[in-house]
Amino acid sequence: MCLRGLLLVSGLFLSSWALTPEECQPLVTPFSLADPSMMYGRSYILAGYNDNDVFKAILKTLESSWMNVTDSPSGVFMSQFNKLNGTCLLSRETVSVTFDGNTASVSFINMSTTMHILPGGDGLTVTSVNSTVKHFDLVLKNLNIPSENREEISLRALYLMGREATLKDSDLEEFKKQASCLGFSGEPQYIYNPKNGFCTEEESINL
Repeated sequence: MCLRGLLLVSGLFLSSWALTPEECQPLVTPFSLADPSMMYGRSYILAGYNDNDVFKAILKTLESSWMNVTDSPSGVFMSQFNKLNGTCLLSRETVSVTFDGNTASVSFINMSTTMHILPGGDGLTVTSVNSTVKHFDLVLKNLNIPSENREEISLRALYLMGREATLKDSDLEEFKKQASCLGFSGEPQYIYNPKNGFCTEEESINL
């Protein structure tokens, strides 16, 4: 292919992802959390982006992840099951959550997070996350990841969540468009592969 043809094809490919602000608006407008029940229950992480290099690497080794979120008198109780390199890890936390309009603010142990819930396909939502993590070296130590002595980091993440553990190609493509509107590029660092399956409580190591 001649250079002119290559540039033309490249331009068409890039323009297909370059959405206008008007096209982005319905994709990135968060839902109201006046009724936060949409956050509760069991959900599966089907795809994800992260802008922090360490968490990018973690996402690339993630084989599957699901969580269960329930309301409790002292906050929100979260159980999360992650399969990393064939090992099932279970974390349980009761976290303090405050809701203000379309924003959920979460605080627990060494992390503070703001979240927005964005539209997804049928049975899907997209969670946009901004987090600050303190004592990050201890977090890495708990995950058996070499530390670079970073005390505090900030990160952004975007997760496609589903009530069912299935992901259609069309929903993944729509998620990529949302990600591009929010400044993420390329393929998600994590895309669920059904052959990996999900962890059960019996086989999981408690963190």
